[in-house]
Amino acid sequence: MNMDAAIGMLIAYAEKHLFLDARDAVYARNRVLELLGRERYDAEPFGELPELPSPILEAIFSCLAEEGKDYDAATLGERLMDAVMLRPSEYEREFAANYGESPRAATDRAYEYAVCSDYVKKSAIDKNIKWSAENGLEITINLSKPEKDNKDLQKQLHVQSTSYPLCAICRENEGYERPGFSRRNMRTLSLRLGGEDWFWQYSPYAYFNEHGIAVSARHTPMKLDEGTAGRLFDFVDLFPHYFIGNNAPLPRVGGSILAHDHYQGGRAVLPMQRAGVCVPLYSEAFPSVRAGVIDWHNTALRFEGEDRRAIEGLAFAVASAWKTYQNPALDILPFTGEEPHNTASFIARRTQGGYILDIILRNNRTSGQYPDGIFHAHRERHHIKSESIGLIEAMGLFILPARLKRQLGEVKQYLTGERAYAVAALSEDMRIFAPMIGRLLSAHGRLSAAEADAVLKSEVEETCRAILGDTAVFKRTEEGRTALLSFLAGAGLKATGGK
Repeated sequence: MNMDAAIGMLIAYAEKHLFLDARDAVYARNRVLELLGRERYDAEPFGELPELPSPILEAIFSCLAEEGKDYDAATLGERLMDAVMLRPSEYEREFAANYGESPRAATDRAYEYAVCSDYVKKSAIDKNIKWSAENGLEITINLSKPEKDNKDLQKQLHVQSTSYPLCAICRENEGYERPGFSRRNMRTLSLRLGGEDWFWQYSPYAYFNEHGIAVSARHTPMKLDEGTAGRLFDFVDLFPHYFIGNNAPLPRVGGSILAHDHYQGGRAVLPMQRAGVCVPLYSEAFPSVRAGVIDWHNTALRFEGEDRRAIEGLAFAVASAWKTYQNPALDILPFTGEEPHNTASFIARRTQGGYILDIILRNNRTSGQYPDGIFHAHRERHHIKSESIGLIEAMGLFILPARLKRQLGEVKQYLTGERAYAVAALSEDMRIFAPMIGRLLSAHGRLSAAEADAVLKSEVEETCRAILGDTAVFKRTEEGRTALLSFLAGAGLKATGGK
C-alpha cells in the first residue's frame, strides 16, 4: 500500500469509527499531510477497512521507512489519530447523549472509541499472555509495560514536580506532548465525586475489560479519608456496571502514582470479588450492614447493604481503628517515627438493591529481614514478582513482568534437557531462578515439553498465591485469625459464626 492509499484509508476509517464528519474530511486529511511532511495527495484505492487503526498506522510507517524518513512511531501515531478524532468537548457531548440512553451504553461506546482511536492499545494488549489459574487467581504476563521499582515509588512522595503537567495523570495531559511522552489522542470524561471535580480516562494498557482511572481534578496526593467510600459509591451510582477502588496511599503497598489522588476500576469481576465470606460479622452501631471476613489469601473484609451511609460509616470506623492498631508479635506497627504504615484499599460495587464495599488491610513497614517490605512479596519470590502489590493484584489479578516470557522459556529448556544446567553458566538476570530450577529438577527430573509447561504454570500460580499470603497482615493461621477477630472486636465488629 502506498502513502496516498494509507492516508485515504485513515480518513475513511475515521469517518466510520471516529465520528469524523464528511464535511471535515478534507480538513482532517490536510492535517495528516502536514504531519507527514507532504504537500499533495492523489486518491488511491485502499481496500477493506480494518477494525483497529494499527494496520493503517503500520502501513504509513512502512512508507516513511521506505522513503528513508526518521520518525518516532508512538508519537507520530498519536498525532495522526488526534488529527482525525473528536475534540475533547465533542467526546464529552457524545458521551452525555449516550448516557441519556443508559450508563452502560455510554461507557460501551466511550471505551470502543478509546480503542478505535488507538489510545487503548488493544493490538499490544492482545499479545499479553493470560490464563486463569487452578487456585482461582488470574495471571497476565504483560508484554507491553516495564517493571517498576519500589524505591522509585517511595521517591514520589518527597518530590513535588514543578513541571507542566505536574504528573502523568493530570488532566493537563489531554492532548499534551513532550519528547518521550505523548497523550495527543487521550480523551477524558468529567465527573463529580463527593462534591468535587474528578474525571475518568481509560487505561492505554488495560489490565481487564474497560479498565480505567478516576482522577481528582486537583493534583493532590493519594489519601484514604472519611470521604473515600462516599466518592467510590458516587462513582458506582453513575456507573453501576463498573467497580472502583483506591490503591493504598503508601509505597510498597500502593499503586505506581502516589502523588495524585485517583482510583482504578472498570467492567470486570476480579477473583477476590468472587470469593465468599468465611466469618460473618455484626456491628451494633451499624446493624443494617451485612459484614464478614472474606475467604481470601490476604486480609479483606466485606460490607454490604442498602444504606450506603451506614457502610461508609462502618468502613471509616474500621479504617480509623486500623490506622493506629499495633501487634508487635505479628510485626504490625502503625508508625516508625512519624512515618505511617497501616492503610487500606476500599473497593465499591453496586448490587440490585444496594452496595458492596470490600476493604483490604495493608501495612508497608520494612525490617532488616524484609528490607523490601514485611507484607510485600518476600525475596524468594522476586524471580516471579518484585513490584508493589497494588489494588488489582491484591484482588487476585497478577500483572507479571514481560521478562518472564524469556526467562521461563530458558527454565523450560533446562527442565526438558534441551540445555545443560549449571548455576555458574546462568546469565546475571537468570541467577535469581537458580533455587527454583534446582528444586524443580530435583523434584521432576527430565520432563517433556508439555510437562515442563504444566510445571512452570503451576509454579507461577502458586508463587502468586504465596505472594498474596505475604501481603496478609493477619496470616491465615489460628494465631492470625484470633488476632484479626480481636482487632475487629475493638473496631466494633463481632464474629457471629463461620469457620
